[in-house]
This record gives sequence, structure tokens and C-alpha cells, in this order.
Amino acid sequence: MLRQRHHIAILLLSLGMILLGVFLWLFLQKTWKDEQENLRRETNLLFVNTVRSIESKLFDKLVVRRWDTFQGDTTVSISLRLPPPVKDSGNVLAFVEEKAMVTHDFKELRAEKMQDMKIMVKNKPESDKEEISGTLSIFVGTDSSTIPVRDSGAMPVRNALERQFGEAMRSAALPVQWHMATPKDSIPKGAFVAGQYTDIVNGERLRAVISHYNTYLLRKIAPQLVFSLLLFASVALAFLFVYQSLRKQMRLTEIKNEFIRNMTHELKTPISTVSVAIEALQNFDALQNPERTKEYLAISQQELSRLSLLVDKVLRMSLFEQGEPELKTEPIDFLALVEEVLAAMKLQFEKYRAEVNLNVTGQHFNLRGDRLHLVSVLYNLLENALKYSLESPKIEVRLAQAGGQLTLQVRDQGRGIPAAYLDRIFDKFFRVPTGDVHDVKGHGLGLNYVAGVVRLHQGQIEVNSQEGVGTEFTVRFPGGAE
Repeated sequence: MLRQRHHIAILLLSLGMILLGVFLWLFLQKTWKDEQENLRRETNLLFVNTVRSIESKLFDKLVVRRWDTFQGDTTVSISLRLPPPVKDSGNVLAFVEEKAMVTHDFKELRAEKMQDMKIMVKNKPESDKEEISGTLSIFVGTDSSTIPVRDSGAMPVRNALERQFGEAMRSAALPVQWHMATPKDSIPKGAFVAGQYTDIVNGERLRAVISHYNTYLLRKIAPQLVFSLLLFASVALAFLFVYQSLRKQMRLTEIKNEFIRNMTHELKTPISTVSVAIEALQNFDALQNPERTKEYLAISQQELSRLSLLVDKVLRMSLFEQGEPELKTEPIDFLALVEEVLAAMKLQFEKYRAEVNLNVTGQHFNLRGDRLHLVSVLYNLLENALKYSLESPKIEVRLAQAGGQLTLQVRDQGRGIPAAYLDRIFDKFFRVPTGDVHDVKGHGLGLNYVAGVVRLHQGQIEVNSQEGVGTEFTVRFPGGAE
């Protein structure tokens, strides 16, 4: 039930992360499109203003006299060179900024000559269309004394637009690329048209194409992008922390249940043995046989020692799990401690039919340490040597003293540890993968505990192993002085 609830929690957290990612993606996509539209509007406004600015400046040069009317319109007298199409039409329409000027009845006027005329300039409502019309060809031609004719190859209007629009873009400090093109020219991928101009006199059509603006837009949406990344990263880290906590809780629950089962079995064995020995003394006249009485009492004492060792092990592990415990150091004869642990584990060695040899080099094996935890270190190393050995284990324990340092080595001839896992052997909860084979009980806590105790004693621990040959743990402590 608990595992199912954990899986549901992880599923909901994963779904939340996915939805958050989708939301942030849509948010950034919307922000990008908004900034792109703002850029399009800004460049379009610059293009329109460029056209009207050119018309206004050149028109002002043509005005000879101006009369204002009561209706807000203006009558002006201008000197203008008309293009060829005018001689066949009755009206000429020209745009100056947001105003329209209309000339009437000039059928008899000759083109390519300066003509004096009186015209009415009427107010014209503004337009927000991307495509605008005008009579730049008239004004540019009058200013340059040459009227551009459509398809003539001359490009004074285009040159004027490129020059003025370039100045407007530089003034606006827009770090994007642009070029002037005709409707026949293809638009590069990702580019857009900022505005299109159609000359109503000679039919020339030009448009400003904006491209390579992604870097500019990225800078514009940088705050939103950074905020989104930080938000997603924060939530992702929180999710990872919660996920690891859930996995750890699941693992701890499994370890707790397995530990209870194993410990129940381990505690039951010595209790049952002592109960049988006491029952024999009570009911089978064993008290009448001193030798048998002595044997039963020795068995009971050994089993009680084993039971005490198990309880001490649980106590040490619980203290260490609460955090780094405060060591209760005292002078210790490390050689005597090793011999004491070997004697306490005699029954286990006999159970596994193990051959254990102790080799000692040196004379002084004194150190300051916590007796309780050092006993547990020895017990864990020897127990691992037993558990991971093959039939009839052979264990060699070497204790040496030299140069103010005590060195303990525990070597077995067991299955060994693959080289790929040697760096993780002291990690908490880590156990060497064995596939579907689960012939060795354990929780992945023993060696992590051993490494922690050695570190608290200012010592070092190393492991050397070869798969199929055996494993050797080397522990070094400062000590050995008289």
C-alpha cells in the first residue's frame, strides 16, 4: 500500500513537471510572438514615417505661397515638374504625410517642364496599413530635375528610401538586418515585411524586409527567459529532492522490514539454544553430570555473548544513523580487542567451517578510540569476509605497528568485488549487484558505517579486490606508541 502511494505521488509530481514545462514553453512562445509583433509595428512605423518625411521635406521646397482656409484646408502655389502620365489625365493625386493634395485640369500641361500651379491640400485620415501609396517619384524627380519613369532602370526613389530608412533604423538603435526589395524578390526564411510602398505615378513598388532579428528578440525576452529557467530549475530540484526522499523512504521501509525479519531470526537462534540447554539441565539430569553441565553452560554463555553482540550491533548502528556520534575515547590495546572479537565470533567461524589466522607484527598496539564502535568495525569486516566467501572460508587477519601507525588487514578468498563497483563500496545502501541471486543477507549499511567510524578516528580505509580471487580491506589508525 505504501509503495503504491509513493508511486502515485511520483506520478503526480512528474505530471506537474510536464505541465509546468508546457506552460513555460507557451509563455515564452507568446512573449516571443509579442516582441516580434512589436518589432514589426516599430519598423513599419519607421518605414511609413520615412516615406512621409521624404515627401514632406521635398514638398516644402516646392511651395511658393500658402493660403489657409476656414475649413482647415490649405491652398498653396507650387512650382512642379509633372511626369509623363499627367498629360493624359485630368487629376494628379499626391500624398504629403497625412494630407492629400489634388491638382485639377492639367491636360494641356507638358511633362518634363516646370509648371506653376495652385492646388488644394486637404486633410487625409491616418492609415495603419502596412502598404502605403505616394508620389515620391514626382518629388524626387523635381528635386533631381529628372522624373523617374517605370521600368526605366533609374532608382532614385529606391535610393532615397534606402538612405532615409537606414538613418531611421540607426536612430532607433535596432540591431537587425534589413534590405529594400520588390514584390518579385523572394523573402528569406524567418524574415518579414516591415512595410510596402507603391508609387501611384510610375507604379514602382518597394518594401523593407527585416531579417536576422533573433538575437535582438532574445535580448528583449531575456528577463522572462531567465525567470522561466530559474523557476523550472527550482521546481525540478525540489522534485528531485522529493523523489530522492521518497525513494530513500521506500528503501528504508524495505530495510526496516528486512532488518526486523533478519534480527528476529538472529535473536531467536541464541534464545532457542539457551532454552534447550536450560531445559536439558532441568529435565534430563544433566546436573548430575558435571562434564555435561559444564558443556551446556558454556554453550549458553557463548550464545548469550552472541546475543549481546547482536544487541550491541543494533545499538551502534542506531547511534550512527542519528548523525556523527560523539566518541567516548579511552586507551585501548587494539591487539587485545582484535583477539576478543575473534573469540566472540568463534561459533560463527565454526558454523561456516572457516579457517581464521591472525598474524601480528610489532610490539605496541595502543591507541585512543571508542571501544564500542571499534568492536563493531572489526565485527563488520570479519562478518563480510565470512558472508562473501565460498565454502570453507580462509580468512587472514594481519595487525602491524610501525612508524606511529597501526595497520589492520582483513583478507578473504571469496568471490571478490568487480572493479566497476570498488569506488561505491562505501556508499550508503550500496550493494554489489548480483542479478537474481540473493544468497547473502545485508542492507548496504555495514561498510558505510565502518568507513564513518574509521574517519572519526582520524584513520583511513582502503579496499583491494579481484573478482573470483578475494578481497582485502586495509584500515590504518594513528597509534602504536608505548
